Amino acid sequence: MPFSNSNWRFRIKTLPVIVVALTAALHAASGGSPKVNPRDGLAYQWIPPGSYFAGCLPGDKECYGLERHKEKIVVASGFWIGRTEVTQAAYLRVMNADPSYYKGADLPADRVGWTDATTYCSRIDMRLPTESEWEYAAYGGSAELPKQPLASLAWYDPNSNDSTHPVGTKLANGYGLSDMLGNVWEWVQDAGKEPGERILKGGSFYNSARDVRVSGRLRAPPDLRHRDLGFRCASSTWPEQRSEGESAMHP
Repeated sequence: MPFSNSNWRFRIKTLPVIVVALTAALHAASGGSPKVNPRDGLAYQWIPPGSYFAGCLPGDKECYGLERHKEKIVVASGFWIGRTEVTQAAYLRVMNADPSYYKGADLPADRVGWTDATTYCSRIDMRLPTESEWEYAAYGGSAELPKQPLASLAWYDPNSNDSTHPVGTKLANGYGLSDMLGNVWEWVQDAGKEPGERILKGGSFYNSARDVRVSGRLRAPPDLRHRDLGFRCASSTWPEQRSEGESAMHP
């Protein structure tokens, strides 16, 4: 069947998306194939060691003062991290609970506080990522701001219709990780400035572009359970590699 002009236009428009997807797959492969944790049924990607700059990157015009100080961060050891945010199906499987405001097995678990997120990760023999691990993974092996339009990477205020969306439906980054930006804020291990505060990363469906940035951050009490708060787990080693009784937390 001969190609029409419209067919050619369609192929030209889809080429950038195909190239981005192939690039992401190649980068992810450099860290090895993902593994599924049988305790929650989710896929986890190995992130190789390296370094990046925390804080505002050159050209980022959305910085507003809550970011970390700009400095080179060395991630000396590789780690595993969820390829997606923890889904409601996985949360129900591990925690036997369904606290989410928006309902759907493939939607990210929401209305989850820091303590419950920590408990979940512990039950699957993992932990929450540190802020540095999260940022390093979120940049996807690049030292620059994402070149793709934000709408292709994230569910955020302009395109979300004020709701979460199934995980993994936006373009993955260079490590094959989805929804590092948008959908739901993600808890990390790190403490905030005030006693008891914890840090959230990545922005959510509820936020404008200013909050949906790798360097952006939010401080909140650990018992905060909002409809745009979720998480993903990480680990320094694959669970089965640890000796019995060894913690998933850093020494």
